Amino acid sequence: MVTITFAKVSQSFHGRTIFKDIDVSLRGGMVTAVTGHNGSGKSTMLKLAAHLLQPTSGKVSVKDAGQEMRRAELRSRLALVTPELKFYPRLTARENLAFLLGLRGITLDDTAFSALMVRVGLRETEIATAFTGEFSTGMRQRLKLAALLASEADIWLLDEPGANLDAAGRELIIREARQAADEGRLVLWATNDEREEAAADAAIHLAGH
Repeated sequence: MVTITFAKVSQSFHGRTIFKDIDVSLRGGMVTAVTGHNGSGKSTMLKLAAHLLQPTSGKVSVKDAGQEMRRAELRSRLALVTPELKFYPRLTARENLAFLLGLRGITLDDTAFSALMVRVGLRETEIATAFTGEFSTGMRQRLKLAALLASEADIWLLDEPGANLDAAGRELIIREARQAADEGRLVLWATNDEREEAAADAAIHLAGH
């Protein structure tokens, strides 16, 4: 089972404490929400979990069956979806996915791509030749979900996953996260959406300092 453990983790930036002494263990098979006001450290917590940041103090460890994962193995096992994830605007959806998934050694044939577009609610007839720079923000968010689903990652780190999505899109995110957890994946999402918090199995509230 995959686990992420925060052991007395504190984080400061430029002398400002974001959060202090976080002690929590996350495990596969669960959806965990991290909530709090803007600036409380939700996105920072995801980056710490992904080892994109080192904590000011304490330790963040990611393990599978008790064995710690590092560097290349960790990168291959997790997927991080954030507002900062951008697609190349002059490439199509298919081309963007081919690039992103190619970094993981994954290729999609025509059948798999078509099935994936149906799954995330993108009409292939509309997007086949369109550049992603022409997509609405909601369409790009659905394409991010497609990249996540195709990544085959065991750890999902999602920052405001329902942002820019309509009601059907937000339900899609919740449904896919639930299915991922049921399959044993670890899902951690940063959110202030009450529906996403309610759909989680557990919640971490960051009060901020």
